[in-house]
Amino acid sequence: MTADPRAAHAALTAARVPSDVTADGGLIAFTVPSGERMALHVMPVDGEARQLPGTDHVMPRWIPGTGRLVAVTADLGWIEEIDAATGAIAWSQPVDGAVEDVVAAAGGALLVRVADPGSDRDGMHLGLRVPSPEGPFVDAPGTRLRRLYLAQAGRDGLTPLDLGGLTVWEADWDGGPTVLAVVSADPSPSGYYAPRLVTVDVAKGEVRTLLTTPWQLARPRLSPDGSCAVVVEGLSIVSGRVLRVDLASGGATCWDSLDDVTDLGWLDAGRLWFAGWAGTGVQGGVVGTDGAPEARWTVSAALGGRDGQPSLVPCGSDLVATVLDAPDSPPEVAVGSLSRGDLTPRTAFNADLAGLADGVVREVRTWEADDGRTIEGIVLRPEGQGPFPLVVLAHGGPTWLWARSFAPGESNLMALPLVLAGAAVLLPNPRGSSGRGQEHARAVIGDFGGADLSDVLAGADLLICEGIADPDRQAIAGLSYGGYLTARAITQTGRFRAAIVMSGVPDWVSFRTTSAIGGGYDVVYHAGADPATPEGREFLAERSPLYAADSVTTPTLILHGAEDRITTLGEAERLYRALRSAGATVQMVTYPHEGHELVDPVNCADARDRMLAWLTDHGVLPASGPVIARTATAGESA
Repeated sequence: MTADPRAAHAALTAARVPSDVTADGGLIAFTVPSGERMALHVMPVDGEARQLPGTDHVMPRWIPGTGRLVAVTADLGWIEEIDAATGAIAWSQPVDGAVEDVVAAAGGALLVRVADPGSDRDGMHLGLRVPSPEGPFVDAPGTRLRRLYLAQAGRDGLTPLDLGGLTVWEADWDGGPTVLAVVSADPSPSGYYAPRLVTVDVAKGEVRTLLTTPWQLARPRLSPDGSCAVVVEGLSIVSGRVLRVDLASGGATCWDSLDDVTDLGWLDAGRLWFAGWAGTGVQGGVVGTDGAPEARWTVSAALGGRDGQPSLVPCGSDLVATVLDAPDSPPEVAVGSLSRGDLTPRTAFNADLAGLADGVVREVRTWEADDGRTIEGIVLRPEGQGPFPLVVLAHGGPTWLWARSFAPGESNLMALPLVLAGAAVLLPNPRGSSGRGQEHARAVIGDFGGADLSDVLAGADLLICEGIADPDRQAIAGLSYGGYLTARAITQTGRFRAAIVMSGVPDWVSFRTTSAIGGGYDVVYHAGADPATPEGREFLAERSPLYAADSVTTPTLILHGAEDRITTLGEAERLYRALRSAGATVQMVTYPHEGHELVDPVNCADARDRMLAWLTDHGVLPASGPVIARTATAGESA
């Protein structure tokens, strides 16, 4: 096992992780980072992958039955048709805004979803605004839409579909008379939390509402015969149940046989493939239109897909392609049986990373919460006898999870490097997490920072009782909602010697009006607590770390992106000032040009060094560990 967590982290952040897998029959296409480019690759289902020279694209889509691709330039500003044999550009079409999705139908007909210039993005898309022209930024209600356009590959021009001011979050189309879409009246990311499923008549522009729901909707899919549609209904970052909707009557049926589905698609008029989470692993298979699974399997791994959610791509008779990310195998494009789930890696972009996992012990653990609920999590630790220093990493969401991947990716990819630095790492999936069904996910509603925090602490207690973790050398860290849970934890207990808050929420009262998802996300998770009422303000303030900062004794490092629109910089600065005023040991680091998560490799390395140094300086990691040399690249407050 390598003794240098810095070198391991550098290798992980430079990993060439495939994405955007698409297929047409036996031809597979995908993207892989290549230097500063996103290079398109093409691979026969039974052959080797080859890079298309000169490409710098995302979102490749096969034009069915043609062997031709359309893709979006990496700056999201152009749609291009690409020769899959040579990589030559055959057609280019600019857009005004940022392309967020393309659906390619027979004959090269395209449905393009575009976010207007200046539109806010959600946390899964770094919480950054779509670039807009220089000059005064003017915002007003009903502006900054996500729009649908029709296009034809090889023909100049885009034809807008007028949805009467609705913004579109996802859409499906087969080239026929009807578009299926998830829309909202509110064009901001908060509108995502109040969706409806609609059909759009392509010729007439008429919009018909099929379904409204208090939950969230994703992956709308039209049936091949046009008689019905399916859509996934769940919570926030959607992992949920499948609804089948009759297009004639609008009647909806919930398939109770499936849960935590994240993607699905039609194989034919009577069967669909599906993929989703299952505990700390994934599931997939085939389901009939009555909701009865015909084949169902689970794999102890993660699968790649849109927004980090598991997905599959049919690529032949009973064959699917995906990105397989397993505990003993870095992410690679894999092919296997849809009915059996026996996925086999077919690329080797990251083969040199496999050794980083040598000597790392990985275990899925369960423990009992204070109220008897079973909680699950993953423990990574060095070989040998404990107790080890313990670092608890809380995931975001809260409806998200830690899965059994090679190098769990949240919190600046630090889970595996922390083990290499000598720590045991607990990755808990408390109530509110995906992978355990809707009841488990919804159990956090109205009790954020309450029982879910107790679930996390109970996991740490288990490791201490078993002699794995040292009770005197504990730390907690997390990003987004995990950053909130970290800040909340240090107001409730003094057990941690150090804390690291990344893109966290310090104040749920102001979140309503400061966050790009305020007024949507919080309405769902806060069970009606309204900051406009005295009762709502009191409840939200009680759950907000900012108002209990004077109780904090834990040394706290705050890491934040300057351009984050989900948990804004000003809110992080309020937490920093509150902790400083209370006399706590605190430092805040602001990363220019970054959003909700760090993506610049220089900033990722800087954050890594600061995290390791903070944990070492405050007695969590051993002082005899690797020497941490920091780079002065970020704004720092102390």
